[in-house]
Amino acid sequence: MLKDNNMIIDCHVHTNLKANSKEDLIKQLDTAGIEKMVLLSVSPLSFYKEGNSGGPVGASNVSPEIALANVIEWSLYSDRIIPFFWIDPLDQDAFDQVDNAVKAGIKGFKVICNRHYPGDTRPMQVWEHISKKNKPILFHSGILYGNGPWSQYNRPAFFEALFDIQNLRFAMAHVSWPWHDECLAVYGYWQNRRERGTSSAQMFIDTTPGSPKIYRNDIFYKIYNIGYNIEDNLIFGTDCNNNYSSDYAKQILAMDKEALDFAGANDLQREKYFSKNFLRFLNG
Repeated sequence: MLKDNNMIIDCHVHTNLKANSKEDLIKQLDTAGIEKMVLLSVSPLSFYKEGNSGGPVGASNVSPEIALANVIEWSLYSDRIIPFFWIDPLDQDAFDQVDNAVKAGIKGFKVICNRHYPGDTRPMQVWEHISKKNKPILFHSGILYGNGPWSQYNRPAFFEALFDIQNLRFAMAHVSWPWHDECLAVYGYWQNRRERGTSSAQMFIDTTPGSPKIYRNDIFYKIYNIGYNIEDNLIFGTDCNNNYSSDYAKQILAMDKEALDFAGANDLQREKYFSKNFLRFLNG
């Protein structure tokens, strides 16, 4: 276990329904030096294509009820596993899914916009419902590999609509690569709205790769030197799954620590990045 002041929380881990074991997951976390992790349930049915995964990590053909039960089961094994439920706001019963997930113990929600924009009417109603439950949302943003033209829905500027949802906490994953400059500009606009008192939402940026290593130093340098205080709302993730690879997690940690050095991040900024900011994202 790491000391509290050195805690590392991985905010972005997918579910593999064929994962080895819960015991092995905890061992891998220990080996990697990760104290806690967010486990995202498998995808909604809209991601599934017959005969293949249909897209991103975690795509499956199980019902929302099974997906919820599975991620809750993993979280009950250890309080080091923080369960998030992956929801499709266009599902007819999306509001009931939110209510059932919160009742079951879900700590937050995961969303990938694969057939709608984040600011469309129905999704906005679901985001508002989640906000009223005081739960955060982790959004995919940026290029999206899959079996459809999905990246079009995930440009950073489309998330500006979320600024108007009262008290919503949301994170944009992958620094929206390859639109990372646009992501930072959107953050600057959000910060301006907060300072003017016209938005009570809270925007976070999840640095989970995403971006190839060649971009990493440049992205972190901009984050820590742009003047927008992004370091206060920046969170760490790996994009592993619950067949957790400590070797891969260590590679991401080494890459990010190199980028933090390049950006001139101090000890307090690193502590915020690896744990403290996430705890604010989770709990408000």
